[in-house]
Parts: sequence; C-alpha cells; structure tokens
Amino acid sequence: MTESSTFQLSRIYASGWGAGRQHGNLDPDDMEAVAERLNPYCLSVERERWTQGFKDSISRVRATPARTRDRIMRTGE
Repeated sequence: MTESSTFQLSRIYASGWGAGRQHGNLDPDDMEAVAERLNPYCLSVERERWTQGFKDSISRVRATPARTRDRIMRTGE
C-alpha cells in the first residue's frame, strides 16, 4: 500500500471524530476497546489517526455543556 497523504490522514481523523460523536456517552474505560472494534483501517498510521479523532471527539462531547450538547444532537450543528 502507498503512504497516506496529509489530506487523507485529515479525512481519516474526521471520520474517527464523526464516529466518536455518536458515542459521546461511552464509559472512558471502554473507549479503547470500542475504538479498536469500530476502526475500519488496516495501516497503523491510519488506525492511529482514526482513533485519535474518535477519542478527541468523545473528550470534546464530554467537555460541552449538556444544553449545548442536546442542541447539537438535535440539530446536527
């Protein structure tokens, strides 16, 4: 396989971020196992980038106030 470009890696990170948004209420102890199970990539650099996006998204959702989080989930903003 060829090496992933910076742009491709940014899209992979975004894909992980999107998956993480759907799992914002995930128990932190389960985060690694769920990320491993959901990660669709084979190359280690791609898997790492997707997992980072997934974890960053969950951390962001947890840091967002509940009212704002509810609005985002309702409207997709």
